[in-house]
Amino acid sequence: MSPSAEIPLDEILRALLKRHLTDAEVYVKRGRSRRLERTPVTETSATSQERAWAVRAGNRRGSFFAAATGDPAPAGPWPEPAPGHALELPEPETVPPWNEPSDFDTPLIGEREGLKVLESLGRDLTSELPGARLLRAVLEDGSSEAELANSRGVRSRTRQRISTLYLEAAGPGAGPGAGPGKPAPQASLYVAAREPRRFHPTALARRLADRLAVAAAGAPPERDTGEILLAPGVAVRLLAGVLPLLVGPGPGSRLLGARGRFGSEKVTLIDNGRFPGGAGEAPVDGEGVPTREVVLVEEGIFHQPLLAWWQEGAVHGQPSGCTRRPGWRDLPTPGPTHLYLKPEPRTPVASLLGSVSQGYYLIDVTGPGRFDLAADRFALPVCGFAVAAGRASAPVSGAWLCGGIGTFLRGVAGVGRDLTFHPLDGMIGSPTVLVLGLELRAAAE
Repeated sequence: MSPSAEIPLDEILRALLKRHLTDAEVYVKRGRSRRLERTPVTETSATSQERAWAVRAGNRRGSFFAAATGDPAPAGPWPEPAPGHALELPEPETVPPWNEPSDFDTPLIGEREGLKVLESLGRDLTSELPGARLLRAVLEDGSSEAELANSRGVRSRTRQRISTLYLEAAGPGAGPGAGPGKPAPQASLYVAAREPRRFHPTALARRLADRLAVAAAGAPPERDTGEILLAPGVAVRLLAGVLPLLVGPGPGSRLLGARGRFGSEKVTLIDNGRFPGGAGEAPVDGEGVPTREVVLVEEGIFHQPLLAWWQEGAVHGQPSGCTRRPGWRDLPTPGPTHLYLKPEPRTPVASLLGSVSQGYYLIDVTGPGRFDLAADRFALPVCGFAVAAGRASAPVSGAWLCGGIGTFLRGVAGVGRDLTFHPLDGMIGSPTVLVLGLELRAAAE
C-alpha cells in the first residue's frame, strides 16, 4: 500500500496553510530492511520496518522543519516558525517519461540466502589467499517508498531499492595464537548495489586478497614519479575529494587553466540521477524536481557546476534534480547522485597497463585522504604494484599518492572502459585511469 493511501497529504497542507504559512511541504516514507552479519563465531539476522514523515512550512518571516516516526496528523501539533529562515519550494515541472526498473519489485534477500552469500565470500577469500579469513561481513538490504507534496503543486512518488556490503578481512597469521613479529595485514571494503544479487563474491574476495597480499609483502618507495595507473577504487576517492569544486556556484573556477581547461581532453565528468541500473536511479529528486543527465566537464572544458533548482541564475549553467534526502530526518541538500568520469568503451585495462613503461599500478586506497583545495594539494594512502614494461615488478604498500588536484585532472592520459561506482558522497564512479605528473612517497606531505 502506498503512503498516500493512509496519509492525507493534501489535508495536512491545507491545515498548515490555514496557519498563515504560505509555503508547505509534506514528505512521508515507508521502508523495510534486513541486516545480516557474519563473523568467524557468530551469525545474526534482523529485520525492521519504518514509517516516518517530515514537514517543512513557513512564510517570508520564517519557517520550521519537523520530523517523526509514524504518521503525521493535520492538526499537528506544529512548531512556530523560526524567524529569519525563509522557505523556498520548487514549482511543478513536467517529469520526462521513465520506466521503473523491474528489480524494484525484487523481494528482500532471505536470511538463509544472505548468510550463504557471506559464507561464500569467506570461502572464496581463503581460496584466493590461503590462510586469509573474513573477520566481519555485514549485508544490509532495503527497499522504500516515499511520497511528497508541496503547496506549489509539486507531487511525486518514488521507490528505492539499495543494498550495501561491508567486509573486513585479515591476512595469513591473524587470529588467536599468532606468533610475534609483523602483525597480519587487514583490509576492508564497502560496496553498494541496487540489490544483493548484483554482488559478485569471487570478485570481491579477489580484491580483498590482493589488498592483503600487497600489504604483507609490499613497501613504499622513498619518493618516485612516472606513469601511474589508478584502479577505480583509487580514482573515485580523488573525484570525491574534488566534489566541493563541482557542487554549487563558483568554486569550480579555482582550477580553471588556460582557455577554461579544467582537465585533460580525456576528462568528461557527468552527473545523472537517472543513471541506468544505478543504486539511486529515480525520476525525481528529494524535492520532486525531475532528474536528468548534466555534463559538468566535457573533454577537459568546464561547462558548469552541479546546481539545484534554487541556484539557477547564480552562475552559468542549467540546474538539475540533484537535491538529496538521505533519510527522513534530513533536510534536502544538493549533491551528486551518480557522478562519474566517462569511460572509453574501446580501451581495456590491459592495454593501459601494457602502455606503462615505468611507473605504478595502484589498486586501492588504504585510509582517508587529505585534500587542501585552497592550496591545490592532496595526499592519499594507497597500495599496489611497481610496473616496468607493462608488467608488475614489486608490491607497494604504506605509500602516499601526492600532488596537485589540478595536476591530477590535467594529467589524465588514458581512461579505461571498466566504469565502477562506489558509495561515497553519493555514488561516485570511475574507470581505471592513467595519470602523469603525480608522486608516490613513503610519507604524506
